[in-house]
Amino acid sequence: MYTYSTLPRNNRLMKILAGILWAIAVQATGLCLVVVAMIAMWGAAEGDGAGAGGFLLQVTGILAVAAAVLAAIWYALKRMGLAPATRAVVVGALACPGPVALVLNVYLGR
Repeated sequence: MYTYSTLPRNNRLMKILAGILWAIAVQATGLCLVVVAMIAMWGAAEGDGAGAGGFLLQVTGILAVAAAVLAAIWYALKRMGLAPATRAVVVGALACPGPVALVLNVYLGR
């Protein structure tokens, strides 16, 4: 039976899976940020510039908290002795569902 320390360190499948998960997460986050930028621009065009700044500040805060949580999980997994590719898969799997759900909610209109 394999344990954390006896798994092969250069697992190509884990690297490919991590790349796919992170590509999906980054693409979905980018699409969400485009929608946020459009909302902020519409708010500023209507003369509600202060409201647009507050909205952008909230979005920036949410992204900063999410990045801090993912970084904490990354370093916690590092202390457990997992390989970098395995950590990237686990953190990517945790980072992916939120932005994808937001994109589906925005673009499908539900």
